[in-house]
Amino acid sequence: MILKINSQEVKAILESIDILLEIKCLIRSIVPGSELNETQMKLFNSSLNSLKSLLEPLFSKFLQTEVIEKIKNEKFTELKKLMEKEGYILISASHSKKILKNLGFNPLKIIVSGGPLIIEDYLKINPNLSKKTLLGIERKTKNLMDKLKKIAREGSNIIFIYMTQNETDQIILEELNEIQKIIGKVISLFEISNWKIFED
Repeated sequence: MILKINSQEVKAILESIDILLEIKCLIRSIVPGSELNETQMKLFNSSLNSLKSLLEPLFSKFLQTEVIEKIKNEKFTELKKLMEKEGYILISASHSKKILKNLGFNPLKIIVSGGPLIIEDYLKINPNLSKKTLLGIERKTKNLMDKLKKIAREGSNIIFIYMTQNETDQIILEELNEIQKIIGKVISLFEISNWKIFED
């Protein structure tokens, strides 16, 4: 990932260096006692506040990116290790499949539910669904369950990757015991805070 420093950020860095030099001169003037009088304290506090205002946007932009990159790498490594044992990935949204595909995962082993796996839960979300819509959902959930059953019969493992704040993912988690009984297999879980940690 490449991040560019713009002209305002360069200016903020240069101004920060000037302020630090002023603080350095102030500190030198009070050694060895290192005690600040009222005037010096005001100057010191003012300088620190100026530094904070100048550098906080930079910290937010660049240091946060490093943290995200670290989390991304750790989660990716963890997921890769898990997938050495697990056969198929279950996710709730199609855009997540594209992210996993870009990470090198086999798209044929990624199952997208497109919503909850139990039809009754669709009615909990929207009790006003038409009969025609419900019939379509019923066919979709049946096909999905049949696919999961087939995978279970083959002896392949399944891992559900879920996002902590995603409503559909949380519904699937609540359904999990029932789903596992239906397909006859335990589904492993892999929690992420956000799919964006895997995006470039």
